[in-house]
Amino acid sequence: MMSLQPIKDEDYIKVNSVDAFFMPLHGIPTIVCYLEDGRQFYLFSVPAEIVIAINKTKGNKEEEFGDKRENIYDIISFIPEITEEFSKHIEKVIIDDMIRDTGVYVATVEFKFDGVIIQKRMIPSHAIFLAIISNKPIFVKKGLVDEQEKESREGQQKF
Repeated sequence: MMSLQPIKDEDYIKVNSVDAFFMPLHGIPTIVCYLEDGRQFYLFSVPAEIVIAINKTKGNKEEEFGDKRENIYDIISFIPEITEEFSKHIEKVIIDDMIRDTGVYVATVEFKFDGVIIQKRMIPSHAIFLAIISNKPIFVKKGLVDEQEKESREGQQKF
């Protein structure tokens, strides 16, 4: 359990919508968060099952990869009582950190039980899936968006 840190609106950007897909040519599973300020925040190399699950949840055409088996995300989405319980307890998802050693992002999911907020650190793609099925808001820390844009610009300048 983590201690609660106050969220200042100016430090976070709300996600308006999410797309999940496999990058053309390379097939890299990707999530794009379309932000309230008009920018985009990218998560690359997310689990393929999450891309498929997000698309199924959104009613998009099912991806075909030859594997016709159901996975845990299909089952979670299939049972209304599970998604209802998530909706009752999840408050929001915040992509708010990066593990510098590995270059992966971290999300905090806020759960509420009997008025008590419990924060869990999660893999962002999994947290986004939970937010989608529970219809809860997603936020991204502004500093992470700024940093990702800066790295993208610097990478483009090298070519």
